[in-house]
Amino acid sequence: MDQDERNALNKEQLLYTMLCALVKSNDGEIRISEKQMDTVTKHDMLAVYHDKKNGEVILSMNLLSNSWQDEIF
Repeated sequence: MDQDERNALNKEQLLYTMLCALVKSNDGEIRISEKQMDTVTKHDMLAVYHDKKNGEVILSMNLLSNSWQDEIF
């Protein structure tokens, strides 16, 4: 998949692609317990950042620090 194809993804396709990339990067499997699932609430926030310099997408539950000022999100 190239940048043009990534840019054309809708939200559902982008989420699916990110989940597949995460699973692939973890030897093809990620296990999440029911207990872990139960800890997620509607108050949790997940941020997605694009680090152009390093060519990475960053998923974080932490707020941005000053080091991220130049990033696109």
